[in-house]
Amino acid sequence: MAYSKRIPPIKVKLNVEDFNKLIETLENMIDCDNEYYSNKSSKIKDKLLRYSVPINDENEETKVDIRLYNNEIVDLFYILFYGIEDMISVETNYFDVLMQVREKIKEEKMANE
Repeated sequence: MAYSKRIPPIKVKLNVEDFNKLIETLENMIDCDNEYYSNKSSKIKDKLLRYSVPINDENEETKVDIRLYNNEIVDLFYILFYGIEDMISVETNYFDVLMQVREKIKEEKMANE
């Protein structure tokens, strides 16, 4: 069986400052008290440092081209969300807003039929 080289489907380009912030955030999460997030952070950090590619965009600005699989994006989302959990105070119930918006869309569709 031939080896098939799969390129991760999700492409993100970060400037150098944002790349450094992302790696630093992952580094900080490695030391967190949650073993699951600690392990995931370590794996993603190692992957980003190994496989990310520095590039120059059309304006000659240095960017870092990051490629991730869907499951890695989900893991990264949860890692970042876990990391900022104590920093955010929710004052609006956005789930209620979501339900109102969806109901309005539903009513508009029914009116147009």
